[in-house]
Amino acid sequence: MKKEKIKSLNQEIKRHLLLLISNSTMVASQLFLLIGFGNNWEPLMNVFHSPLDIQIMICSSSLMVFGFGLTAAVHALEISDIKQSLKSYTDGE
Repeated sequence: MKKEKIKSLNQEIKRHLLLLISNSTMVASQLFLLIGFGNNWEPLMNVFHSPLDIQIMICSSSLMVFGFGLTAAVHALEISDIKQSLKSYTDGE
């Protein structure tokens, strides 16, 4: 029974770690997008037709950074909690 629980907790850690990496990658990609253009938004004028479109893109990228960053933090906390549970199971043996 304990071995099954420990195996289950290890699988949960792996799942949350994968989600943490995925969300962190999304944060990085959106930050690179925002930082990469810096003050030079002229290349985007070929894609977007108005400055308002560019502002909407900046706002949506910023919201994505916040959302994915928050989700990554939640997964990091979940990993921490699972590790605590795992430690209590392994210490009890």
